[in-house]
Amino acid sequence: MKELTNLEKGHQRARLLVMTVVIGCVILCLVSVVMAFKQVSDTSNRIYVINRGVALEAFSANVMENRPAEAKFHVTRFHELFFTCPPDARSIEANFTKASFLADESAKQTFDRLKEDQFYQKLIQTNTNQKVTVESVDVDMKKYPYTVRTIFKITQERATNRSTRILASQATLVDVTRSEVNPQGFLLRNFTITHRSDPKEENVTAR
Repeated sequence: MKELTNLEKGHQRARLLVMTVVIGCVILCLVSVVMAFKQVSDTSNRIYVINRGVALEAFSANVMENRPAEAKFHVTRFHELFFTCPPDARSIEANFTKASFLADESAKQTFDRLKEDQFYQKLIQTNTNQKVTVESVDVDMKKYPYTVRTIFKITQERATNRSTRILASQATLVDVTRSEVNPQGFLLRNFTITHRSDPKEENVTAR
């Protein structure tokens, strides 16, 4: 009788051990599957860009998450190219050519109007270097096409004086295909200058 009791207890211990092993294997399999899916997901979010033979890791993300920042950069870059005017005709034309890829014909109309008014010619003749500082860019991404308003400062530096004025512009933004000349994939339309402040003159002391 005692041998039967010991045998029954042995079977119970064996069954308990087998169940423990089975449960452990199931838990291990579940953990392995979860970790595998996580690894695949992490790997799919990684992009390796080759730059001159060097692999650089980048991460993919929802394009729309970064769209407002790209829009502001696009608008800022356009204003920098369009309104930066060294006293050199070729440089002015080169800057406008780059800016023209970021906007529609409204920018060309503004450029041609300034040329007709001898604006660029006066800058060259007086050896004036014009620089731009973008103060703020407000983009409304809630409605398409997106409305953008920009406030920027124009500084004209001459040998003996400096003048500054605040301007404001308005335009709409539409999505276009990204390219080397338009990496953000936006196009400015209906670009207009909505405000010009009176210039503030400042004498420059010669060094």
